[in-house]
Amino acid sequence: MRAPIATILDPRKDDFIIDCRSSTYQSVWRSPMENTVEIKIFTKVDGVKKVITHMSKKTRGEVTRAILLTKAAPKNPHQLFEVIQAGFECELIARTPDTPWVLEVYC
Repeated sequence: MRAPIATILDPRKDDFIIDCRSSTYQSVWRSPMENTVEIKIFTKVDGVKKVITHMSKKTRGEVTRAILLTKAAPKNPHQLFEVIQAGFECELIARTPDTPWVLEVYC
């Protein structure tokens, strides 16, 4: 499965990529860290961040909907943050040499 997907996605590596995939699917194709924002879903319980699985797909769908409803598609991590923070509590975490940008969204 990786080869056919890479054939389609590798030519798009220079585009701004919003990666809403769960970690299971991220191993199928690695997006370039320098222009990718991974969407990660959390909840807060008594002020402590907790990973959730049961609402992640729903929340990723809502985040995708918010992006699609914008008049202009975000072209960088900061524009994406502006779009998503209008409807969600979220935090943008800058990329490092070893990790992509991450947008933590709380539901």
